Amino acid sequence: MKRYLLVLAVVGLAGCIDEGIPVPPDIPIERLLTAPDTISVRGRSLALSTVIWRDFMPVSPPDGQPLVALVYVSAADTAPLPPSLSADALWIVHENQVWKSWLTNEESPDHPPNRIAYVARNGPRWGPGGSVDVIVRILDGGRAMQLLRASNQRIQRTD
Repeated sequence: MKRYLLVLAVVGLAGCIDEGIPVPPDIPIERLLTAPDTISVRGRSLALSTVIWRDFMPVSPPDGQPLVALVYVSAADTAPLPPSLSADALWIVHENQVWKSWLTNEESPDHPPNRIAYVARNGPRWGPGGSVDVIVRILDGGRAMQLLRASNQRIQRTD
């Protein structure tokens, strides 16, 4: 029985590895693009906002740095978000391509209590100037998972 469970675990993990690096699961583009732009968690309305850019500063390579996505999950009210609320994965849709990445928490003391910030780095070299749809997976203390989307987000350029 233990051997059977081990084989299932290895096969399951193999589906979430890209070039030796674990990545979030594949989700069909149709499902990503139909994710809502607001969700309700514990009676609170949450929305997603983003800042997405490619760096072309003089110290960057001639074709620029890879895409970086900063995402904010915010409540409509001003009350603090519960500590059990988090986001762990991101999918960015550009035309018919999808980039997926795990998120890293980017909290700082100056963020409002009704907002949490995350970042994903080393994305594709899309844009700048193009529009993308950004989808994150929201977790509520491990009990519930929901997708949350911000549509038509502009890829910015820093020089």
